[in-house]
Amino acid sequence: MKIRRLAFFVATVWLGAATVIAPVAAQSTTPVPVEAFFKKPAVRSPALSPSGKQIAMLVPTSTGRVGIAVANVETPDKFTGIAQFDDSDVRTFAWVNDKRLVFDAFDQQATLGDQLGNGLYAVNADGTDFVWLIERTGNYRTVGNPVIRPLPSNRNLYVRPLYDGSDDVLIQHWLPVVGLNMMRLNTRTIATKNIYNGDVPKEARQWVIDQNLQPRAVIAEDGKDKLALHWRSEGSTRWEKLNSWDMFDEMGSALTPEGIDGTGQMYVSAIKKDSTDRTTALYRYDIQKHQMEDAPLVSIPGFDFQGRLVFGTVNKKLLGVKYDMDAPGVVWFDKTLDEIQKKVDTLLPNTVNDISCPGCVSTAHWVVTATSDVQSPIYFLFETATQKLKLLGATRPWLDSRQMAGTQDFLRIKARDGMEIPVYVTKPKGKGPWPTVIMVHGGPYLRGVQWMFNPVNQFLASRGYLVVEPEFRGSMGYGDKLFKAGWKQWGLAMQDDITDVTRWAIASSGADAKRIAIAGASYGGYATMMGLLKEPELYKVGVNWVGVTDIELLYSINWGDFNRQDGPWIKYGMPKMIGDRDKDAAQFKATSPLQNAGRIKQPVLMAYGEEDYRVPLPHGTKMRDALLASGNRNVEWIQYEGEGHGFMLVKNNVDFWTRVENFLAKNLK
Repeated sequence: MKIRRLAFFVATVWLGAATVIAPVAAQSTTPVPVEAFFKKPAVRSPALSPSGKQIAMLVPTSTGRVGIAVANVETPDKFTGIAQFDDSDVRTFAWVNDKRLVFDAFDQQATLGDQLGNGLYAVNADGTDFVWLIERTGNYRTVGNPVIRPLPSNRNLYVRPLYDGSDDVLIQHWLPVVGLNMMRLNTRTIATKNIYNGDVPKEARQWVIDQNLQPRAVIAEDGKDKLALHWRSEGSTRWEKLNSWDMFDEMGSALTPEGIDGTGQMYVSAIKKDSTDRTTALYRYDIQKHQMEDAPLVSIPGFDFQGRLVFGTVNKKLLGVKYDMDAPGVVWFDKTLDEIQKKVDTLLPNTVNDISCPGCVSTAHWVVTATSDVQSPIYFLFETATQKLKLLGATRPWLDSRQMAGTQDFLRIKARDGMEIPVYVTKPKGKGPWPTVIMVHGGPYLRGVQWMFNPVNQFLASRGYLVVEPEFRGSMGYGDKLFKAGWKQWGLAMQDDITDVTRWAIASSGADAKRIAIAGASYGGYATMMGLLKEPELYKVGVNWVGVTDIELLYSINWGDFNRQDGPWIKYGMPKMIGDRDKDAAQFKATSPLQNAGRIKQPVLMAYGEEDYRVPLPHGTKMRDALLASGNRNVEWIQYEGEGHGFMLVKNNVDFWTRVENFLAKNLK
């Protein structure tokens, strides 16, 4: 793959209708086409320059690729393209300073197997002085004729701009034994410089830098299966261990540093002292006393703290905290920002509205991202002086929020043992009972769902399906109690939670008991096959894509990206969280869809990528062959060349969901 030189281009910004402002019910008898839900966004990621006088955004180019365009905030409808590739797409970008941007690339028109990695590049805001900073993975060819060789990709990873007025960004450099080292990278000369030259705890995994750009905290390995948080006082060369915890127990006793302000005050997330569900909150940490303050700074009942701290560029104080509960939220400590948020929310009352200007020293303008369960993100520019919004662009201008079928609700239900299970329900238009898809998230040890625009849910709802998404035990984001209750429970209590949520949906949420499908990817694919196995009367069909089908295969297929035989996950994480290969062999067999394939008689649709290194292809092919050998003739199989753990190409996503639509219509309606 060749990457050609950058060029100016005419930026086409799709604005679309600002239906977010006044959604009104609209009637349409023609279903929205499948392609409309799964096309790539038209525009993405508007960001103001540090002075707040310019705005950049990812936009489509005349060649069908994605490039960067820049506009003056006074004329936000007049973007000029400054960076594009002929055979690749800009993936993400950030302002380095008011004159320069940094960005990476990938190929939206290629499968995972054909990707060469992101690389790193820089360009001026007027399109001049392009510099290739870090190679793309596996790519040793050059872009044009660079004067300076780009840094190798295997040990260098871009982190973020520094926003200190320089041309530098922060990168991580990996060194054996030492671990991660943090360096400044000059985006014009490619010169690098360590940000700290003293001794650092060995096997460093994460650095935390204060608002004066000094490394103050490091998370490093602490033995074979532990992590430790180390602290360095300002001006000191001595690192002090503050805490140590099991690396596979991310909540437990962990202190997770979330940020450090300009005075050296560290903010951490940790389990609340008085929490019965053992949820985490955000605290100030007193270094002198080696303890958190008694009262949390931000605490969300029933949810773990997951969010981002917003610091002032000039005063380096904590201005606010953005967090996730069922939907995204924010608390502003800065009165001006709090007033701006209230004004924006008044102007856009039907959406969740994020205001941002990373690295900005000006408060004259703010980028607003507005979204909801029925509204794909729309971007605005808010002008502080006039208190007005200007439309920048819509991610999916071809989708009208007034025609979206599904509206999403969040609630909690009791499982059979009394455990509270969070559930998200997307209801189609009309009255139930509806044919239903129980959608099981992957992971499984992560948060799977949030109240937001979801193309898959909206697509299924547009076809008349109720979509129910359980956050079964083992899911993160709702407390340590729910998380740890899922350890060693693949196919057991985790599966029972999904069953209990399904029965609740039939009794209380309009699900048609005679037309229930179970579906999911990765772990969700495993749960789909186990659901068909354990509850043959409940689930009529299953849709499994890139799903695990046998726990033993997670151990034995050693070329997967999680399955290095000498890695800590397979040595310590899997035995603790999923099960011990020897001690739990009987349980693995009893909860293996592959080894119990003869009991699955329902129709199954299965789809896998040939280049999947997370759940390798044999999980699918062995399951397919076992089902067919047992006499199940209702197996639909799809194998996508070059695709990995999920499908990158639009045509493959459209093909897959068209097949899902036809499969469900055939077997449920």
